[in-house]
Amino acid sequence: MKARAQGRPGPSLGQPYRTLVKLLGKDRIRADATSAISRYSARISFAALLAAVPLVPWLFLPGPLGGIGDLIVLVGLLALSRFFLAIQALDVGTSFGGLGSSREMWMGALAEPVFLLVIFAFGGPAGSTQAGVIAARGIALGAAYASPPLLLALVAYVLLLLVETGRLPVDNPATHLELTMIHEALVLEASGRDLALVAWGEGIKFTLLVGLLAALALPWGIPTVWTVPLLAAGAILLVAKLVGADLLVGHLETRVAKWRLFRVADLLALAAVLAFGSLALTYVIGGGA
Repeated sequence: MKARAQGRPGPSLGQPYRTLVKLLGKDRIRADATSAISRYSARISFAALLAAVPLVPWLFLPGPLGGIGDLIVLVGLLALSRFFLAIQALDVGTSFGGLGSSREMWMGALAEPVFLLVIFAFGGPAGSTQAGVIAARGIALGAAYASPPLLLALVAYVLLLLVETGRLPVDNPATHLELTMIHEALVLEASGRDLALVAWGEGIKFTLLVGLLAALALPWGIPTVWTVPLLAAGAILLVAKLVGADLLVGHLETRVAKWRLFRVADLLALAAVLAFGSLALTYVIGGGA
């Protein structure tokens, strides 16, 4: 989508999968200075992202894990994944690895509290931080769920999504310039199956956060009864929501330029203010209940 918006044909939809298959068939090459941390970091990071997938209600309610685990656990799993990628980059001992890991952890330290605020903005009216409960409330309210507090929380989440997934204007996933790259600096020394797991984890994280956005802000269409027609309709709606979110992110990325690193704090501050505003409006509209 980004390539077409920029006037280029772009790769085919199957190219990332072909790249993954090629990388999974290659051996890992590690620097002599690395320790056992580099051997397992990519696997632990990938496993943490994979463990977060069942916490999101994708095709039916209640979610796959029912009442086990909530969005605070999801934030913790994302932080765990980020931590091990940063540790892997530091373990190599290169200047680029140190640069990328310090920037990544700095952004994580700012983004994680804002993520919790956004979760509370969505979950406050529902009285829960479980995605399934929040989505069920939205389905029960119908059109009344689309309220000013929801809009503020939605915008805050989109801003947070750009930071968490390293998209423009925060980071450019296609860059290799040392002055601008953040995530790319973490994986410069990764190769073979480690690089495949990191790239695969990137895709899982993006899809996970977009799917969570669809469940929290647009829960309509998620089946609450297990029937084949309803599940099929829910699957079609899920794909439509994911494609719509991809279009939104792709449009934003082709319309803005890369920001300076320290302006990322301004973006997260705006997301925090919007989340606070959502909570305040919820309290006012609810009459202080």
